Amino acid sequence: MSSKEKRFTIGVLVSGIMDEVTKCVCNGVLQKAKQADVNVVIFPGKYLERDLSDNRELMYEYQHNTIFSYATKENVDALIIMAGSIGCFTSKKVMKHFLKQYQGIPCILVAEKIKGYVSVGFDNYQGIKEGLEHLIEKAGCQKFGMIGGNSENTDSCERKRAFVETLEKHGIEVTDKMYVEGDSSRRCVEAYRKLLDDNPDIEAIFCVNDETALGLYEEMQRRGIHPGRDVCILGYDDTIMAAKMEPALSSVRADSRKLGEEAMRMAIQILQGETVESCVIPTRFIKRGSICRTREEERRSNRAKDFNVSFKDIFYRYCHEEMREQMEKLRASYWKLMESLSVKGDGEDNLEAYMEIMQCLDEFINAGGVEYADMDNLLNNFEEIYKELGEKGQSDGEKFQLRNLFSIIYKKIIRAMNRQLGNMKESKDQEGYSMKLFVQDMLQFERGRDQSFSTLLENLDWLQVKNAAIYMLADPVLHLFKEEYKAPEKLYLKAVLRKEKVTIVPAIKQEKRQAEIFENHQLDNEERHDWVLLPLFFKEMVYGVLLCDMTEEMYTNGEFLINQVSSAIKMITLLQANEIIQQQLEENVAALKVNNIELDTISKSDVLTGILNRRGFYSEAQNRIKESIQQDHKILIVYADMNNLKIINDRYGHEEGDYALKLIGRFLKEIVDKKGIAGRIGGDEYACAVEYEGDDEGEKLLQVLYQKFEEFNLQSNKPYNITVSAGACVVSKKQDFTLKDALLQADERLYEVKKYRKKDVAK
Repeated sequence: MSSKEKRFTIGVLVSGIMDEVTKCVCNGVLQKAKQADVNVVIFPGKYLERDLSDNRELMYEYQHNTIFSYATKENVDALIIMAGSIGCFTSKKVMKHFLKQYQGIPCILVAEKIKGYVSVGFDNYQGIKEGLEHLIEKAGCQKFGMIGGNSENTDSCERKRAFVETLEKHGIEVTDKMYVEGDSSRRCVEAYRKLLDDNPDIEAIFCVNDETALGLYEEMQRRGIHPGRDVCILGYDDTIMAAKMEPALSSVRADSRKLGEEAMRMAIQILQGETVESCVIPTRFIKRGSICRTREEERRSNRAKDFNVSFKDIFYRYCHEEMREQMEKLRASYWKLMESLSVKGDGEDNLEAYMEIMQCLDEFINAGGVEYADMDNLLNNFEEIYKELGEKGQSDGEKFQLRNLFSIIYKKIIRAMNRQLGNMKESKDQEGYSMKLFVQDMLQFERGRDQSFSTLLENLDWLQVKNAAIYMLADPVLHLFKEEYKAPEKLYLKAVLRKEKVTIVPAIKQEKRQAEIFENHQLDNEERHDWVLLPLFFKEMVYGVLLCDMTEEMYTNGEFLINQVSSAIKMITLLQANEIIQQQLEENVAALKVNNIELDTISKSDVLTGILNRRGFYSEAQNRIKESIQQDHKILIVYADMNNLKIINDRYGHEEGDYALKLIGRFLKEIVDKKGIAGRIGGDEYACAVEYEGDDEGEKLLQVLYQKFEEFNLQSNKPYNITVSAGACVVSKKQDFTLKDALLQADERLYEVKKYRKKDVAK
């Protein structure tokens, strides 16, 4: 492809790729991009300003947002930004500040309205109005409540407005206790509790989205409240999850895929020089089991005859462009089945008619009738047909045959569902096996060489990835929560997977400008690509990015991939550092031998601190333990670890870090005095062996240690605090501990102390 024919590259900023709404938006984007022959790069960050520091499992979620800084005007032509989800935990002010970094790039906002930006979102009002009016007029509900979202989020505000205006239009006063703000997730337990506690006679609840409704279901279950029977529940989005809930959730159908399709269409039009305006996607109400059936609905049967309407209701979310041929076969088989049932209802009562129905049912199931169906709507449709046929005045014998017929239909559908579940389990088991093999390979690195990166790419086939590239930073970067991250101007391409073939990039050709990470001669630029750019990090350290094909498997396993590859890269980095250290050690030993230096003396002393090193401490401590046990005495083993050495080195320089390490050695030596020994056994790790004279000897020693640092930090003019965490273990004849055992136990106690230490060292 010539430079004149260069494809557009459009970036898509999303809050993760695992939730259904994001997946649908991305699939809409990708389908439209395929039709228009443009490249797509998905940047899966998370949420702005969501503080999860109290959650060990998610406390480093903020690191995902580093990926947003790689979308620049040098490497993307336009951006589609899911601002409504990225900014759902923060204010519009923060969101506006976030968008400033993309000045000069045409931007389309999804599910959020901000002045100066073109946006695409849902017509929140219509579908909500339909659902609420059904609750009022058909179900007879008068006492309502709503679980909302962020008060500064456009969708949340519009959905609240639709709730308030619809109720007031029907003469229902909306009071403060009827509305509780949540966070648009299933985690807003306090919001659920407040709404239910403040409204004990509530009849219907509208949730800002299906995710919130799922959490509400769980809280209602804990209270013994039954959705659909005791309280009617209405959600929003009509996700696949909604149809699978028990009872199935009534929801406002908002086709997120169309958001993606429309956003991509608008982005392409802008790049082609056309003027575009913000637009909205229509929504409609879908009723399921979470809203009780009315007498009027029990009598209705028209839907059963309207094949087109019922088909759209049952298979709505699956009728997409790439499945057109398959869906046409399914549509034909569905219509044929409905027609055969109608013929049965018109008086046909013979074996041939029954056989035809069974044949049509089998064709429908084989065409994917169960696999792609909203099962709640499908079964309701059969139920309505059954009721319609049963109201035609047939004899008792005919009615018996009719019951038998539909019993067989239900059994066949249930069997098909069980087979589907079995296939899903088999597929999941295979996926689990592939994941185990992947993890296994990630744990078998022996050397920290660039060749190790090729192993990472060679093992991506289980995710159907055929093209990928690993870019590393020159050095790992410390990135703390709420600190701004800026992508480096240069990265280093370590290895490339191109059409399933891995190439290790020579060191001389690794350096790449950020502007060319999506296009360079090592990658295949002739073909159109759907890329996803994944951040590589371990806790606070950022290592680089992984660029790879955006596949269907990436939606469910993308974050797992990030975690595993990042852990592997940390291991490679450690091995590299170890090899450098080992090389330096070997050089030092050789130099010592050449100069005839007495190695035994030097090898037992730590050059920086002047106390014992690892070898010296282990040797001396083992001798003291042996002597103590022989004399039936006790000895105290202390394990101490400096806090935040890396942060001090990075922020204030390695000289300051060395100063801190020397100070710790001095304090430990002063404390043990003539009663014991102190040693530096690792980079920021220390140990002591001290005569044990009383039951509280260990606690006293640790208190003296901590007090020394407190006094020093108060008097010091250093801009940082120097602190340690320590644990202790007593070795006696009864316990029969080895030094290794004692250090491990002391380390465990140290770990408990360290959990409560502040990470920020600045005064």
